[in-house]
Amino acid sequence: MRWTRWIAAVGLALVACSSTPTTASPPANFPDLDAFTAVDASDYDDLGDTKFLSPNETVNCLLDRGPHESVICLGFQGVPDSVSGTGCPTVRKADDSGGDVPYVITRSGSGCVTARSVKPMNADRKIVSKNATCVVGEDQLVACIDADNRHGFVLQPSGSWAF
Repeated sequence: MRWTRWIAAVGLALVACSSTPTTASPPANFPDLDAFTAVDASDYDDLGDTKFLSPNETVNCLLDRGPHESVICLGFQGVPDSVSGTGCPTVRKADDSGGDVPYVITRSGSGCVTARSVKPMNADRKIVSKNATCVVGEDQLVACIDADNRHGFVLQPSGSWAF
């Protein structure tokens, strides 16, 4: 009987001392997700993938890609001067083998290609998928963040950035 009480007491102490996982806050300059109206993600299903275009149909995004369910967008403006190379600007996770890594902006070396079946999303809307939320705003803004709010990006002509 004593062992049972001792094990229960130790278990209770461990539970009390362990921290509850929390969702991080987005960076201060990330758009307020609550300011955008949600769309039905099933309206943006393209052969089993969730995809959308920016309103001006230049930015093409694919959500929940690969084993770590990250976002890939291509064809945007405002590429930082530090990004070398030529071709289609692309933002994606830096390492496909790990989920907890930041997004990076690169150039693909080739031109941007958009499937004709991808549907544009109107400005001031957001789409929520299994592992990400993306918003489309005025002035060609596209911003996406993982569900844990730790990694994402902002694409805009005045300057795109990733975290």
